[in-house]
Amino acid sequence: MNVRYEPFTIGDSRASIKLTSPEGMEYTCLLFGKSSAPQPQGPIKVPAGAKPIGIDFKNPLVEKVEFTAVFDNANFTLASKPAGLLDPGKATNFQIKFENKADLPNTGRMIVSTKGLPPWIYYLQGE
Repeated sequence: MNVRYEPFTIGDSRASIKLTSPEGMEYTCLLFGKSSAPQPQGPIKVPAGAKPIGIDFKNPLVEKVEFTAVFDNANFTLASKPAGLLDPGKATNFQIKFENKADLPNTGRMIVSTKGLPPWIYYLQGE
């Protein structure tokens, strides 16, 4: 049996799983997990003036929270309104546009954050 254990806190975590069979057998297994802060990703190539590129993002927490996405370069924007509150374990897709304004660089970062956690950083490369 395959088991996927996804801790929702940074650092070490523990849990247990109890399996039973129709014959009355019972197994208890300890689960250990270690999670680290989000690691930067990219560069993600974003074509200019074309259809926006999507970046999948999942809420790793056990509570419904709002994530915000900001850019450090005005050449990059979200193509649609953010999802708002995101359910636990639910994924969303950030649609990113590249404007290609001549007076701005073609590289930047999208920084996704929520209360109490380090930010997720996505390096972007406009083409």
